[in-house]
Order: sequence, then structure tokens, then C-alpha cells
Amino acid sequence: MKDVFFKTKESVMSTNLRPSDLNAESDFVEDDEGQKSPSLSQVAYRRLRHDVISGVLRPNERLVEVELSERLGMSRTPVRDALGRLATDGLISRGKRGWTVHEYTREELLRIYETRAALEGYAARLCALRASDEELEAMTRILESAPEDVEGASPDFRVDQNEEFHSAVIRGCGNPRLIELIERNAEFYFNHRAVQMYTSDELQRSLDGHLELFAALEARDEDAAERALREHLFESVAVLLTKGRW
Repeated sequence: MKDVFFKTKESVMSTNLRPSDLNAESDFVEDDEGQKSPSLSQVAYRRLRHDVISGVLRPNERLVEVELSERLGMSRTPVRDALGRLATDGLISRGKRGWTVHEYTREELLRIYETRAALEGYAARLCALRASDEELEAMTRILESAPEDVEGASPDFRVDQNEEFHSAVIRGCGNPRLIELIERNAEFYFNHRAVQMYTSDELQRSLDGHLELFAALEARDEDAAERALREHLFESVAVLLTKGRW
């Protein structure tokens, strides 16, 4: 029997947020005029998370609270809070030498992508049913922002566009609980380290995977959307496992 879903959207979803920005209310502070802004802990978390995922902070690199505090221009308390959250995300580890950027084994990497395929595949299914026309238009703009020649874009652009597109699909599912679960598994993404491993043909196949997924979303074909996203992720992990030093 065909699955039935409630085609509703929760107002908490914002087109200006990536999954990594959908954090608890305590991450924000309110000024005298009632305006909310990210807390120092949230700022530290975002910046350090970006540096780990983008490759600025390398695998096995040691993280020293005092040095990070000076670098971020804040006290050690928010930095310590941020490091705890990054450890929960699986991005850093604590050992005898203190905090270090986590380096994944082959088994860990495969498990991460298997979990991503399950969670994000279902998010794509819901997105096909629930995404608004405005959200689909936003995805179109993301895809059209890339130059036609895959080698015409910098690695930074490829990484940012990939995260932006996947985040837009995830947001489109309209399920904050599912988004939270996806964020908890956001330990390894298509990042600056990964993009270096791709040939031009592999980059093109990755972009074609985005186009195939979007076509399914636009057609409101939930089966095709879920299948396309899962296949896209398994192609990605195959590249990493074949070429990475795991």
C-alpha cells in the first residue's frame, strides 16, 4: 500500500538556515530590544565546525583551548562549550594529548554514509511531497549558480554549493526532528579534503546526481527522489573509500 504523509510545513523551518544552524533556543541571547543573536558558544561552535569540515583544521591536529580562544577573540568558556559539542558531533576526540580533530576509519566512514542514506533519503522523499514552490525555486538558483564547466569552479565553491543544495533539500522535508537527527550524523560531508579526490568526470557525475534529484523533487516523485539521493551518497562514499587513506 502506498505510504501516506501529512503534507504540512512547520513554521520553525527557515529558508535562511542550514541544518547545522538549527540549534536549541539556548544558543541565542536577547538584547534589551528583544533582538536575538547567536551566543558566544554558538559563534565558537559554528566557526570551529566550519574549520574542521573545510579542512582548515586537519585530521589529528591538536586543539588547544587557549590558542583557540586567542584566535577567536573570546574567553575559554564558550570555546570549551563548542569543543564539547564538536565531540558530540564526532568531529573531534579527546585523548591523552587533549582535543584532536578526529580522523575516520573506513568502517566509520561507511557507517556514516549508510546512516546518511537512510535519513537524508527519507528527507528527500518528504521534500518531494512537502517542499513549497519557493523552496524549489531556491534549489534551482543554487544549481544554476555553478559554471557549466565543472573545472571552472573553485573547490571552495563546489563544497559550499554542495552543502547549500543538500541543506535546501533537507529543510524542504518540513520535519524538525528528522533535521535534528541528520545534523547529529553530520560528521563527514563533501568537504575540501574530499573534493581534492574527485576527477572532472566524478565531479560531473556528482553534479548530475543533484540534477537527477532535483528533477524528481520537481516532479513530486517521492520514490525517485529518495532513490536518487541514496544513490548519490553511495557514489560519493565509493570515491572516498577508493581514493582516501582509510
